[in-house]
Amino acid sequence: MKKGCLWDRAAVHPVRMSYVPQSPVSPIQAGGEERDGHPGRTTRQRRLGGRIALGVLAIAVCVFVGLSIPRYLTFDPDVGRLSPEEHPLFFPVLMTHVLGATVAMTGCVFQMWPWLRRRHPRAHRRIGRAYVVAGVWPAAIAALVISVVWPFGPVSALSDIVLALLWFSVTTYGFVYARRGRYAAHRRWMVRSFTLTISIIFNRLLGLPIGMILANQLDTTFGGDRHALEQAVSASVTWLPWTLAFIFVEWWLDREQRRTVREM
Repeated sequence: MKKGCLWDRAAVHPVRMSYVPQSPVSPIQAGGEERDGHPGRTTRQRRLGGRIALGVLAIAVCVFVGLSIPRYLTFDPDVGRLSPEEHPLFFPVLMTHVLGATVAMTGCVFQMWPWLRRRHPRAHRRIGRAYVVAGVWPAAIAALVISVVWPFGPVSALSDIVLALLWFSVTTYGFVYARRGRYAAHRRWMVRSFTLTISIIFNRLLGLPIGMILANQLDTTFGGDRHALEQAVSASVTWLPWTLAFIFVEWWLDREQRRTVREM
């Protein structure tokens, strides 16, 4: 889970087809040329920024998977936070979610790699199918099932339900648009999907400071009730990361679309 009609650049800029003097052309109209005469600097800066962002994402995913997944690979039901005696199906469903989410997180790094998409489109398509069919879909469905028996309060459970439905929906939209050959719309919806996929990383990053801030209010706001504190922490940590990430990506996509219109 980044546009309008394509215009004839020669018709828009006849100066490129002939040497008739024209009025000065803006950097955006000139295809990315800077005012100081260095062609393509804006494009190069964007590409460099994209490479840095992709590298940071790849490192973050590797660290997250390396720290979080191995304990589940023991297939020990006690790793789950619910009793296997009381909830015998919880751990298999949890493993479905964990393994599917791992496939999705790993796949989204490759899907966002421009070089792979340009040079190896077949690999891009195959990884994309795995991302959807073996990653997001089973992980999102399992998350819905888990939310039914989640013991940390209805607020955090509701967050998981909304996130799972949204994750499943935007990914399906992106998949359908790709099947129809509408690749611009496909890209925008898959960017949304990728954002929700990696939002779990922000969940871990924000969890510690949120827990520390609320823990200091145990004897005041929560009246010494640790169970209420745990539910408040769980609700804050589940809602805040993915909603902030989704708001940001919507702002970014809107900004990108407006910039594309200006460049036409």
